[in-house]
This record gives sequence, C-alpha cells and structure tokens, in this order.
Amino acid sequence: PKKKVEPITFRIAAGKCALVGGLAKIELIGDSKPFLFTFFVANEIKLHLTDSAKADEFTKKHAGKFLTPPLEPGPERIEEIGEFEYHDIEIKGDGWKQAAADITLRGLGWVGVTGAGTAHVRIGVPKGIGITVRP
Repeated sequence: PKKKVEPITFRIAAGKCALVGGLAKIELIGDSKPFLFTFFVANEIKLHLTDSAKADEFTKKHAGKFLTPPLEPGPERIEEIGEFEYHDIEIKGDGWKQAAADITLRGLGWVGVTGAGTAHVRIGVPKGIGITVRP
C-alpha cells in the first residue's frame, strides 16, 4: 500500500458475500446469523457486496473495470488466474466488542470477523493462494 490502509466493515448475512477485487470471495453460508467483516486491504482494492448466487457472474462481467485487481483486460486476466478453490471454516464469535478471528488472504490482506454465535464462512481464492485463520 502507498498510504495508510483504511479498514472497511460490512455486515454480511447468510447468502451474501464480499468480493475482494476479482481475487477473493468471502461468504457467510448455512444458517449463520449476520457477522461483521472488517477488511484490511490496500485502498486500491475494490470491495463489493452481492448475493452469493450472483457473485461468479458479477466477477466475470466486472473484473478489471469495477472490480480491481485484476486490471485490464479483466476477463482475460481472470482466465489466466484460473479456477477458485474454496475453504470452509467455522468461527465462534464471542460478541461484538472484539474480533473472534482474522482470516488472512496471502498477498491481499486480512479480514477481522466479529459477532455472536457461530459463523460458517466460505472463502474462495485462486488455486495456490493460501489462507490462514488466526484466533
């Protein structure tokens, strides 16, 4: 990042997801109650909330334009990046005062997850891009 990262927080409910540029998808699945997801990524990375069912089509259509990175030409670059692999994790929230876990996205940043109850989170990233969960 060229300047201080400004964290952005979204309230994500089951069936919704956040797109981290065209390079990652974080969604709440199952019967999870809404949780807060605070994104710590470079300010140039565009974040977008959408329905999980529409996310793949939205990414293909808007990568390189509305969703960056990747940069132009978006559709060709998405094909080069290849298929996403998905990781399902369970996070047990302790309330709204502090994050229950951080999800790191190698090369992109991290996401703090805050809430009460259990969150079933699915993370989609290009194959070979690691994720870790820090309690």
